Amino acid sequence: MASRPNCPETVHRDRGQAAVEFVLTLPLAVILVLAVVQVAVVLTERARLESVTWNAARSASVASSPTIAARERVDELLGGGATVLVDDDGRYVTVRVRRTIPTDVPVVGRFFPDVTVDSELTLLREPPLG
Repeated sequence: MASRPNCPETVHRDRGQAAVEFVLTLPLAVILVLAVVQVAVVLTERARLESVTWNAARSASVASSPTIAARERVDELLGGGATVLVDDDGRYVTVRVRRTIPTDVPVVGRFFPDVTVDSELTLLREPPLG
């Protein structure tokens, strides 16, 4: 005789199944959420680097010494840890900023390598301020 779904014996065997499934899937869900957080951290830092590059290029475009102005602005905004390259041909100034972003979100950070991001912007030189 086949067992019926409403039979007390079947109900007793399935008892606790949801709890076991939850315990088995919870680590995967946590790892997935932490991986999403890590990606969000990298994307946020990339956007921040774009903004810093714009500020550095703007400072360089109006300075009598564009290289010094760009480096000072990047250090002021990022607090160091970035490589700044400035190319000034007299008409245009190009600022390139490179920074390595550590992947240090707990658990998943060790599975992602550190990410190096670059940002570059070219602006027209303007007469120096002051």
